[in-house]
Amino acid sequence: MHRVTSASILSLSLLIVSPAAAQQVTLSDPQTEAAQPSVVIMMSPNPGAASPDYLQYELEEATERSRRVRVALISTSAVFGVGIILAGIGASQCQVVQRFNQPEDLLCNTAGDVLLPMGGAFSAAGAIGMITSGIMLGVRNKQKREIERDIRRRYYGRRLQWDIPTGRLVF
Repeated sequence: MHRVTSASILSLSLLIVSPAAAQQVTLSDPQTEAAQPSVVIMMSPNPGAASPDYLQYELEEATERSRRVRVALISTSAVFGVGIILAGIGASQCQVVQRFNQPEDLLCNTAGDVLLPMGGAFSAAGAIGMITSGIMLGVRNKQKREIERDIRRRYYGRRLQWDIPTGRLVF
């Protein structure tokens, strides 16, 4: 039972790796199976691995994307600051009026009526933009760090580490 299962797994893996190699392996009785030479499966290099030139190009693109998002963060921060300033100037043009048994009322001149809502709108838009572009900057910088890590791994190769199942150092 165990040999048949191993042989079927082996034939299935060979079918996935190479259809021509899988046709050579057939299931037979255990005596002929033991007489056959052992099969060595060779894997090709990782198809997802990119060339160093392509990784360098990706790093340049990631740096440019990160720069653009950083500019957006700075711009939305400036809009937020201008909105706070405008709202502050508009609030200075207003007076709080207290009436008996009624809620407080805000009495503003023309400048206060314009600058206070406009400053609030700028501040709200700037705050939303800062939050959004801050999140985007974090994501873009993470992508850039991953590309830099891939370049380092390609340049330095694999590192020496302890393999627990075998109990030895491996690359």
